[in-house]
Amino acid sequence: MKKSHIEINGSIHKGKTPNPELCFSFKYFDASDSELCPSYFSENYTQTLMERLKALSAWTVSDFVNLGRNSFRAHTHDWEQTSRPQGFKHLPEHLRSCPGWQFQLSSNEHGRVHGFFIAETFYVVWLDRNHKLYS
Repeated sequence: MKKSHIEINGSIHKGKTPNPELCFSFKYFDASDSELCPSYFSENYTQTLMERLKALSAWTVSDFVNLGRNSFRAHTHDWEQTSRPQGFKHLPEHLRSCPGWQFQLSSNEHGRVHGFFIAETFYVVWLDRNHKLYS
């Protein structure tokens, strides 16, 4: 079981989570690629993004990998079929071998989120609003 640290009244609570839910991190978020990450603070994009992340935060990684394929087109990247065949080349070397994943924010709208997993954390790398990675 994963240990969790939850702050309660200014202190850290150390407990165990029996079925860890999916978490998201923006530690490796890269907004410098203007083709993949154009301005995303318009046209309800941010609200749609936050609603999808909130909904997925109730899922486990297993749910994401097994159920997400059909419900929100979650899948790994075949980098050779993308506009970035070198993948996440800007990441530290030890992370470049992590399989890239994507999921859609909404059906035929708002593009995709691209990132990778370490344990139950999905690290968001690109917010591909116009679906340019596979164009």
